[in-house]
Amino acid sequence: MAVKKSSKSKAAPKKVSKVTYSPMETGMSRNHKNFLAVLVLFAGFSLYTMTSFMNSNNANIKKMFADVTSDGQASDQVQVKQENPFKDLPDTHPAYKAVIQLYYRGVVGGYPDNTFRPDAKVNRAEFAKMLAEASDTDYASLPAANMTNCFNDLKNDPGAWYVPSVCAAKYKGWVNGYDNGDYGVLNNITKGEALKIVLKAFGFEIPANETIKDMPYNDVHPGDWYIGVAKAAKDNNVVVHSTVFVPNWELTRSDVAQILYAAMQAKGLIK
Repeated sequence: MAVKKSSKSKAAPKKVSKVTYSPMETGMSRNHKNFLAVLVLFAGFSLYTMTSFMNSNNANIKKMFADVTSDGQASDQVQVKQENPFKDLPDTHPAYKAVIQLYYRGVVGGYPDNTFRPDAKVNRAEFAKMLAEASDTDYASLPAANMTNCFNDLKNDPGAWYVPSVCAAKYKGWVNGYDNGDYGVLNNITKGEALKIVLKAFGFEIPANETIKDMPYNDVHPGDWYIGVAKAAKDNNVVVHSTVFVPNWELTRSDVAQILYAAMQAKGLIK
């Protein structure tokens, strides 16, 4: 039996035509690649330029802030100008810088009427409080049993604001009080007394009186109890150099601020 051939013939394979590009299309492709290359190069250059600018600008900013620091010295830390909160303390006052610096560190304060009263005398209770703040005394680290009744004249009011400061000073060996067992809270502090306490509190070496042959001031004489104190205070710039020491001068609030500020500067605690 003969096999009947299908009337359907096989479809001829389609001829794939070769894709060709016109000269214009070829040029556009090349231009596209060139454009991308230029774009990448531009982006890289821009990033480099911006980075250099920012680094240079940051350096200029740091220099600008360094130029306006209070001490006029270069510093990487931004220092904001400290405003004067006291209406009775002009910026021409000799203790202006000391008072303002200590005020913003919580060492000294003012009165409700926005005055500092720089010429007011300082009693021994007030001095103990200021010293405790300047030395950053940590009351919590001291034995509670030693923080009250440390002097006879503190027993009548053991809860007074000055008791912790006075007792802390005694516990640390900065003060001894008087022979009768009193501290003398209401007595005005003298220059000799204050300097001896400050020198001890900040760890200055006080030479023995008998080792000093040349008196540091005209009014300091052999046999005076404060010879070593006067010598140490002068040598460490804790007091302004002068020809006289005036040991019995009752210190004012501005005097105390200057002494504390100078002691803290000498120990590198303040710039």
